[in-house]
Amino acid sequence: MTLLVLDNNLLSDYLNGADEARAFLEEFEQDRWGVPSIVLFEALMGSLYGHIDAAPDEIIQGVSSSMEILETGKETTIEAHDLQAKLHARGAPVDQLDALIAASALEHGGKFATAEKQFWTDDVQDVLHVEAYDPY
Repeated sequence: MTLLVLDNNLLSDYLNGADEARAFLEEFEQDRWGVPSIVLFEALMGSLYGHIDAAPDEIIQGVSSSMEILETGKETTIEAHDLQAKLHARGAPVDQLDALIAASALEHGGKFATAEKQFWTDDVQDVLHVEAYDPY
């Protein structure tokens, strides 16, 4: 069973009940779903600032009940550095925080699901398995 690592844009849409997010995730029902701890933090901040219509305890419960929380630690930061170095060498570096989030997928041998189009290029796809979430 493969691990699908969710970026904040997908998680936020899912928590807000967006049909596009639910339809996208239905394609990966057979996979395990993971959320890097930093993405959980972003979701909690989304609640604080009104971008997610749920209380923090509802977000934590919802995520914890159906997804694995992936700790962002030393191995993740090393993986993020290596990912960014590879992308930089290809002339396709990504935002540093996004590299840290994507590195969770690499660290756990999974796929990274994101709406961030910077990850959809061939240069990135050559070093990271990305599932394009396109709700637009």
